[in-house]
Amino acid sequence: MRKIKLLLLSMVFMASAYGQVSNDGKPASWRLTELTDVTPISMPSFNLDSIQAEDKIRDAQQNKPWRFGYEFLVDNNLENSGSWQTLENGDRIWRIRYTSNGAKTMNFVFSDYFIPKGAKVYLYNNDRTDLLGAYDDKQNNDRRILGTWLVEGEDIWIEYYEPAAVIGQGRLEVFKLVHGYRTKTFTEIAFDDSLNQSGNCHFDVDCYMEGIENLKEISKQAVAMLITGGNGFCTGTLVNNTAEDGTPYFLTANHCYEGNDDPAQWAFLFNWVNPNPVCAESPGSTSNTDYHLTASGAVLRARRTQSDFCLVEITTDLPDEWDLKWAGWDISTEIPPFLYGIHHPRGDIMKVSADFDEPTLEITQVNVGDGPITAEVWTVEEWDVAGLQQGSSGSAMFDHNGLVRGQAWYVSNPDFCNGTMATDQSTGYGRFDKSWDTGTTAATRLRDWLDPAGIIGTSQTSIGYYPPQNLLAIDAKVLFFDKGYNICSNNVLPTVRLINNGLDNLTSAQISYSINDGEPIIIDWTGNLGENQGELIELPELVLATGQNVVNVTILSPNESEDMFLQNNTVTNVINVAPVNHTGNITVNVNTDGNGSEVSWKISFETESNSFTLYNSPGFGNNQSYSNTYIMDSEGCYAFTITDEGGDGLGTGSYSVTMGDSVIIEGGDFGNTETVYFSIDNSAGIEDFATNPITVYPNPSAGIYTVSVNQELTDVNYTVYNMLGQAVANGKFVNGANTVNITGMSKGVYFIKAADASGKMFTTKIIKE
Repeated sequence: MRKIKLLLLSMVFMASAYGQVSNDGKPASWRLTELTDVTPISMPSFNLDSIQAEDKIRDAQQNKPWRFGYEFLVDNNLENSGSWQTLENGDRIWRIRYTSNGAKTMNFVFSDYFIPKGAKVYLYNNDRTDLLGAYDDKQNNDRRILGTWLVEGEDIWIEYYEPAAVIGQGRLEVFKLVHGYRTKTFTEIAFDDSLNQSGNCHFDVDCYMEGIENLKEISKQAVAMLITGGNGFCTGTLVNNTAEDGTPYFLTANHCYEGNDDPAQWAFLFNWVNPNPVCAESPGSTSNTDYHLTASGAVLRARRTQSDFCLVEITTDLPDEWDLKWAGWDISTEIPPFLYGIHHPRGDIMKVSADFDEPTLEITQVNVGDGPITAEVWTVEEWDVAGLQQGSSGSAMFDHNGLVRGQAWYVSNPDFCNGTMATDQSTGYGRFDKSWDTGTTAATRLRDWLDPAGIIGTSQTSIGYYPPQNLLAIDAKVLFFDKGYNICSNNVLPTVRLINNGLDNLTSAQISYSINDGEPIIIDWTGNLGENQGELIELPELVLATGQNVVNVTILSPNESEDMFLQNNTVTNVINVAPVNHTGNITVNVNTDGNGSEVSWKISFETESNSFTLYNSPGFGNNQSYSNTYIMDSEGCYAFTITDEGGDGLGTGSYSVTMGDSVIIEGGDFGNTETVYFSIDNSAGIEDFATNPITVYPNPSAGIYTVSVNQELTDVNYTVYNMLGQAVANGKFVNGANTVNITGMSKGVYFIKAADASGKMFTTKIIKE
């Protein structure tokens, strides 16, 4: 079989402003009551329709970064733009304001950045709901270049605070403004474009995996996403050196060093991990950590095309409270028995992939843009768990000891997710041993940077993690395995996984759980779990309220003693129970933007194992208003899903879904897709199913149903309707067993509507599979 190898191209990174390296307060101007006026600098309009049409072509080609913004080149500095204001104590502030109509976010590149000690730079939107900073002297670098994260909104301020003691020493020049038309920040986690871009067959990094559980718990603390080229996205790993001094060396792929990009513009995000992991499920990840740890700026140390590695040194100190790790590595060619990768595919929350077979050493041809080169790589023939995609570029190949053996280079099938199932994919990693000393200078090899002690050679080929890992005797961990609920049901039966991360066997523990801060319930567990082993535990049935419910589970007293690592003893999960609506008509209103043809929606009937589409949207034109009403007269669980192929929602448009006076959902700024679930209760207009004298079995079926009619009914006529209200069959029922045959109809939901001689009516829903 011929394998097509594609570079794992850069993808956009979409980040929040939270957790900046030195996030230490608010801008000085926010404390002032009298501020000088600042005339905003307004960016000119651009043809968004044309840009989005280009994006469709770019996205399909997979050979360019996933573009999220339109770049404006500007020339604004402390001397020629903005407004200065001197404070009573002699300190002063400089502010500049930018507006760009319709921007979801803005980010900036400073071409002359030098901040004296004590001075600070903040970025924030005009309504002060998103604050980025402070940037300060810690981000100073020899190139005097710095790229920022994203700030939400179309009206953004940059503010520079300068103490009187350093007046005139600072330099700040804005070179580039990026109008984000495709991005949102992580604060909009429910509808974030970056979340679930990678597909539902991926596993969040905290998903339990027997055999590598302890390893990945450590490795993930070394992994980060990075912005490259201003709007490109890759993954990389902090790596240790033989001095073990915490020098922030960061390993990624050479093809992430796009177009001789200056790493001074790079930025890094650590520890973006889903605390409620989703493991190849649909829908995908929907929750987020409440902080983001970001750093800006790096210098290039070494890179080499032939093994596709790039080593940079982050120029910002990484705080101890971030609890980061520097990954160990091994330069040997000993083939590991299995491997795993931790990465951010397509800008998504941190994922894990695993192959429990040996990788192979392979000599192959790789197209690097200027033509094919001969490369010696590690090859994963087929992943056992998930795989890699664009944006995974540069992520480490970890071996059975958790040591780095290479970095991700190319894949054969980047779109390997088929729903929650992963199809075959092979992956090539640039080899760490070839990057070690095959290059002829310090600028083309790792050895000079990662072995200052000169101890790596034939007798020692590897070093471990920094700081050194302390293995704990007693360490119990808990994860949610299954929420155990239908979103339209108030009754849930959740399952958690109890894991032994400690060295001693885990033989007993208490499991405490509560709902919405209610009184906790405690159950006792006994068993015998060895290191890295886990056991599923089903909690008693819980009854939840309609709306949002918070379920907390905590492990107490492992082995009747104190846990030596409490950070993984508690999990919290939010379970939403859909609101109930009475039967009636549902109305879908859509106001399109300039790309109406990209928008579609559907209403589906949801069962535990299947989803049946009931209604589809009509075709939409540009800048038009549509209103369609549909009959909803059968109880059950339903979903409304709206999708935009352009990935930017309805732009200036909007939509709403209503049933009577109730608004089920409304909005328009949803990125790629948005889904809401709702329940229908027919008690207001039709006989309740529980008392329906007509029973149907089997249901679902392939099209033939047995219908049993109670003796109390006489002269019963029936009609079978599809979801469009069209009659597809009719006849008369007699007392006892009857047969309804719709084998010639397409799969989906149908309704048998029956009326007896007295005029009493009954409706029964049937499903054809």
